[in-house]
Amino acid sequence: MNVSDQKLVLPGQFDNVTKCRIRRDPRGFVTTLLGIEADEFEVIETEQLSMKTHLADSFIRVTTGSEQAIVHCEFQTHDSRDVPMPFRMAGYIGSAIEFYRLPIYSHVVYLHPSAGRTDPGLYVQEVSGYNIGIQYRVLRLAEMDGQALLDTNRVGLVPFAALMKPPASLEAPEWIRHCVQAIEAGTEDESQQKETLVDLAILGGLAHDSQTIRDIISEEIVQESSIIQYFTEKALEQGIEQGIEQGKKQHAVEAILTVLEVRFQTDVAEKLKPFLGAIDDLQRLDQLHRVAARASNIDEFTQALLNLEN
Repeated sequence: MNVSDQKLVLPGQFDNVTKCRIRRDPRGFVTTLLGIEADEFEVIETEQLSMKTHLADSFIRVTTGSEQAIVHCEFQTHDSRDVPMPFRMAGYIGSAIEFYRLPIYSHVVYLHPSAGRTDPGLYVQEVSGYNIGIQYRVLRLAEMDGQALLDTNRVGLVPFAALMKPPASLEAPEWIRHCVQAIEAGTEDESQQKETLVDLAILGGLAHDSQTIRDIISEEIVQESSIIQYFTEKALEQGIEQGIEQGKKQHAVEAILTVLEVRFQTDVAEKLKPFLGAIDDLQRLDQLHRVAARASNIDEFTQALLNLEN
């Protein structure tokens, strides 16, 4: 498996967990986590839709009385980097409106504690005669009351509670242990219990120390489940990402030095290598590469480098 394949596989762990939790208890997810009251709930398998959707999208058809609507939920581990979230959500919501022709209740649920802080929950286009406004709800699990979720006795949702705000009296390890106990006490089926604990470990690993989670969940369950495989792959992914970033940085530095040596034929360029190597920001290195290509002399480049450092 090459690096790009590895990076494509691993995010699926979170997609699988969130979708599994919704399939097991769509009523609880919609009414308890999202706060939407309805009578009937039908999970829609997005892979079967002809509309273009992201793999993490979840759609649930709900019915209240004679009225139907679509509850749309986009799970995000981190902030959307390539395309701002309002643009993505505008695309999802527009496609869903066209496809279902029903009211769309759209949400973004941010899993990581630092994610979603700047998401406005709104896409706006203000052009005279062509104004567009698309609103969606933003939920950050880190800001939600974890104990309130446990008090609902919706055991299938407890893995989400691991990322929520614990009671003030509980530190992180005690909160994870509290969530584990809620799963063990509320699940009679052994296989379902183990599956829920695995999901808790995977989601909880976004905010808590993985070793702490493994210490709290019984060793037998850890050994029999996919938790060890997941955390091993997670460590591998982090190593791969670090290697990729390091490789990009090294390539950028070498490209700058090559331009300087070719243009100015001086050994000063090599003396600048330690200074360039101390820069971790690839965008700054790219800017210096452009300066190296345009500078009139080596002194002009050196001055630009010093200005960036300051």
